[in-house]
Amino acid sequence: MGDRRKAKVTRGSLLRVLQDDFESFSRSRKSIARYLIDHLSQAPVLSAQELARLTGTTSSTVVRFAQHLGFSGFPEMMKAAWDEHRMLSAPPGGKVEGQLYLPVDDDFSGRAVRMDVNILEQTMRRNRADHFLETVSLLESSDGIYLLGMFEAVPVIGYMRYYMTIMGLPVTAVTDNSEESVALLSDISERSALVAVGLRTGHQFIIRVIKTARERGALTLGISDNQLSEVAKLCERNLFCQIDSTSFAPSLVGAFSIGNAIISALYARNRRGFDAHISRLKSWPLSSDWL
Repeated sequence: MGDRRKAKVTRGSLLRVLQDDFESFSRSRKSIARYLIDHLSQAPVLSAQELARLTGTTSSTVVRFAQHLGFSGFPEMMKAAWDEHRMLSAPPGGKVEGQLYLPVDDDFSGRAVRMDVNILEQTMRRNRADHFLETVSLLESSDGIYLLGMFEAVPVIGYMRYYMTIMGLPVTAVTDNSEESVALLSDISERSALVAVGLRTGHQFIIRVIKTARERGALTLGISDNQLSEVAKLCERNLFCQIDSTSFAPSLVGAFSIGNAIISALYARNRRGFDAHISRLKSWPLSSDWL
């Protein structure tokens, strides 16, 4: 087992080893593995002591975990994490380098776009069509859709809320943990669907809302960048969206593409009904220029 791990991690498959062997790890090793998976770009700048503090373990446990994976020690594991992150962030056929370190020249926008293309390809590869369609059917049959996301997920929530509202769907959007937001969530029931967009490490408020929604029998759907994140693990269903964490402002094109796919699929299933609703909106004397 140790030889197999060592062979895989030295071939740039650290994430695959962490994901494949996750359930076999002890509780403390799972904490370390989950942090590495969720924060692959940030982890290499940490010391063993800092990683131990963030994962609720000890520095000796962190070092032993690195050795358990087949590394000579902690520094070698961190180097492998950074090398793999750079490799995953590279555009197809391009050099391995992150957006933070790209020179600002005539091709800067071109490289950024190519990286977005790579993000979309990764997003498409990680989602099953049948799983997606089953999820859309469940959303369609719900009496109310609750969209939940905070911080960088807020634009994605706003995009989905806007088009669902235009279509006439019973949608509620929550993007903070204020008293008003808690009140909006109070009507979640077994006929509701909660869509939680949790990128990287989900905020504790989002985690609590997912748990409450499940207790009330609601459908819970996660849109996350990691199958081992708390959002993905707690939600009954999860749709994967790749994000680029090498840039100061991470690209959310993967999350937007999933949101667009959900909206488009819902519209296609009842096009006549939604078109009739939009026609009624257009007939209003106060209709907007857009309508």
